Amino acid sequence: MKPFIFELNDAEIRVGHGGKIVARSPGYAVVRDDGVFLGDAAKRLAHLHPRQTYNHFWAGLNQDALALPARHFRHHADFAFAHLKALHEQAGKPAEVVFAVPGGFSPDQLALLLGISQSCAFTTIGLVDSAVAAAAASGPGSYLHANLHLHHTVFTHIDVGDQVARGAVETVDDGGLAGIQDAAAALIADLFVHNCRFDPLRHAETEQGVYDRLPACFQALSTHLETLLEIQFRNTGYQTKLSRAALLERLDARYRNMIARFTDGCIPLLGDRVAALPGFAAHLPQARILDAASVFRGCEQNLAAICSPPPNLNYVTRLPAQELPATAVTEPIPAGARAGRAVTHLLSRHSAYPLRANAIFLSAAGGVSTVRHGTPACSVALNNGIAIITPLSDISIYVNGGRLAGQQALDAGDKVSFAGADTVYTFISVADPDGA
Repeated sequence: MKPFIFELNDAEIRVGHGGKIVARSPGYAVVRDDGVFLGDAAKRLAHLHPRQTYNHFWAGLNQDALALPARHFRHHADFAFAHLKALHEQAGKPAEVVFAVPGGFSPDQLALLLGISQSCAFTTIGLVDSAVAAAAASGPGSYLHANLHLHHTVFTHIDVGDQVARGAVETVDDGGLAGIQDAAAALIADLFVHNCRFDPLRHAETEQGVYDRLPACFQALSTHLETLLEIQFRNTGYQTKLSRAALLERLDARYRNMIARFTDGCIPLLGDRVAALPGFAAHLPQARILDAASVFRGCEQNLAAICSPPPNLNYVTRLPAQELPATAVTEPIPAGARAGRAVTHLLSRHSAYPLRANAIFLSAAGGVSTVRHGTPACSVALNNGIAIITPLSDISIYVNGGRLAGQQALDAGDKVSFAGADTVYTFISVADPDGA
């Protein structure tokens, strides 16, 4: 039987087998008098019992004594062992395991991980860089892979030629999921205070309620301009609306810090956790987006190169390139793409701006910029030669008089306008001198 793959990402550790995800668990632990809670159960208690909550044990995997030891947990390694044991049981107690680990793990942490695994009821037969595994089916080129973790984002340079080889690795602490969620929760609290005179972060149960709703909130704002949030407290209901524009403004500095890592010389390769952040992928319209199973497919297609008999395990940071490369998922062309004349330029106030893979940002007041300032109304970029417009605010946008509901492909001759403004952008196709 093929080994099970453990992808170590504390935003959500996943276990895969046969190309499918069979277990999931975020890197949380809560230690109370009535027991130890791990994963989702702990996450649902984290803001009810903040002093008993631990969620740095994977990011800071070590054997240093905890400032506040709890029961039998002396250091982060004890929590990691408990979490692995729970995941192993959740996955059906597989006999053999391959670990896909982020490039940010130090040699000491890798050694400690293998030491912990020796105390588990399975045999570890492989250790591979998770970004390399995820990119294993990509075509030739130079990539920058981004993977969102609980407390940081890991950026990994990967070159694909005859082999899929890892280059430099950078860890950005300001881009972790926990920090992004904290910023979103603070914004939501501000909205409740402004609209309802109620602060949900002042009470443990409503604070937990805000954080419990964030995943669904992020998902809704990935496709809609606003979402409704409801909180119940002491038999009273409170409601407020959160707009995508307000959230993107609050997260703008964090997004900028992450996007600054991408240069013109590499193709952005976004893990699904990064791509799920509302509005993030719109900054990188040329990016390729991997799905949640990409790490597992990459591992299972390369088991011969990854696995070796213990205890002589190698940390694999390069894999054979696929003869028929097929990146798991690329950024899709939105539904509604039409086969009209290709758009090459944007016409604004008698000036023509060339379109390219990098987004240009448009304001309702008539400004055009290659750099995002504040909250523009929308962005436009070329995706596989097709011009795609993406709304970025709650301003009503119209294409040829019809309201824009989401991403849409544009044809030469299309006109974009905005509610309450006289600005009109016209998309054109510039002819070659010979008329082609």
